[in-house]
Amino acid sequence: MKPSTDWKGVRWESVKGVANNDFTRVVALIPIAGYLILFNDEIAGMASFDALAGAGEADRSPFLLDGLTKFRLVFFGSLFVLCSFLTYRLFRPEVLEASKNGLEFSELVRQRYCVYELAQIEESVHSESWVERTEAFWIVLGKQRSKKPVVSGYRPDVRAHMFSKHGDYIGYLAREWWEGMMHTYRPARICSLAFGVGGYAMLAIPTLDVAQAVLRHLFTG
Repeated sequence: MKPSTDWKGVRWESVKGVANNDFTRVVALIPIAGYLILFNDEIAGMASFDALAGAGEADRSPFLLDGLTKFRLVFFGSLFVLCSFLTYRLFRPEVLEASKNGLEFSELVRQRYCVYELAQIEESVHSESWVERTEAFWIVLGKQRSKKPVVSGYRPDVRAHMFSKHGDYIGYLAREWWEGMMHTYRPARICSLAFGVGGYAMLAIPTLDVAQAVLRHLFTG
């Protein structure tokens, strides 16, 4: 048995870094104000960055893009970032909000999860539809692990005994389940990532244009 895993860059833990961060939440507000600016003829007509680069009215514009184009890139770029954020929030696995990796989730399970919750995780991982994700869980001493339930007992003392006897198994089980959750909703992961990367690229273009114009003015003006 060879575990099946997607490239880390398209799993939910990586998508979160692109689609759900402090910058994303701020940028996601831009389309609201941007709509009023971009589709207001008077404001759009006055859009100019020449003064920022030290260029007068008679001077040739130092920018590669005109002001309206930059506004459009910022508007649609922030709109893409908003779509990335909303897609992530709609389809993300809830467990990603509680732990950032499998090891952290394994420790969280050991400390807080009741036996009923553990039994649900075990049932899910042992189901026929589950795709194996981690070799550490499924291969034991060179042989494939059998899908035999281990989690049992609801009294606190029984739970403590179960963790004492099967602590390694439960730890690897938790990490296997966490990895599985990071592979859910592949189309949504790819869409969120594509929207985010595309949006950041659109936002970067006008920023770079302004930067090159200002630097040219500083070093040649």
